[in-house]
Amino acid sequence: MAIATAAQVRAYIRGLTGTTEDTTLDTLIARCDSVFASYLGFGPPWPTSGDPTIEDTSYTLILDGPGGRSLRLPVHPIQSVTSIHDSDDRLYSSADLIPSGDYTVYGDEGIVYLDDDGTTDAWSKVKRGIKVVAVLGWATIPDSIVHACCLQVAHWYNARDHIGRTNISQGGGSIAVRNLGLLPEVKEALAAHRLATAWVA
Repeated sequence: MAIATAAQVRAYIRGLTGTTEDTTLDTLIARCDSVFASYLGFGPPWPTSGDPTIEDTSYTLILDGPGGRSLRLPVHPIQSVTSIHDSDDRLYSSADLIPSGDYTVYGDEGIVYLDDDGTTDAWSKVKRGIKVVAVLGWATIPDSIVHACCLQVAHWYNARDHIGRTNISQGGGSIAVRNLGLLPEVKEALAAHRLATAWVA
C-alpha cells in the first residue's frame, strides 16, 4: 500500500502514458510519504520500525503522564491500541498494564479516555511513565493528501533535469526554476491534517 498510486500520479503529468515510468513514480511516492510524515508532525518519535510514514503502522510511545482521564497521543488517527502501561518506576511491567476494558479510544481525535466504571481512576503524572503500543496513521488516505502527493510527485518528476539549478535556458532566454521543496499548493492541501506538534515546532 502507498499514499497514492503511480496511475493516480500519471494523471497529473501531461504527456506521460503507459507504465514505463511507474517504478520511478513509486519511488518518488514513497519519498513523498516520508516528507509528508515529517511536515505533518508524525514524528519523532517515528514508527517502531521502517521509514517515517503517514500510513497506519505500529508505534511504541513513551509519554509523560498527563493526570486526569484523558491521554492524547502525539500521532493520530489511532487505528488500534495494543497495550498501555502506566508505570511509576518506568519499568512498564505486567503489573502496570492498564486493562483494555478501562478505556475508550477516540481514534480521529487521538485520545484514549479512561472510563468512569473502570478500575483505573486517572493517568499518573510520572515523567515518561506511560508506554503505549498502538497502530497509528491512516488506513485510508484522505483525498486531499492523495491530491497533495500527486502534485508534489509530478513536480519532482518534471524537475529531475533541473536539480540544483536556479534557472535554465529555454527558447533563447532564461527562466527561473522552482525549488524542490513542498509546493505552496501542497502545503495548503495538507494544512488541515497537520498535528499539533507540527504547528508548535
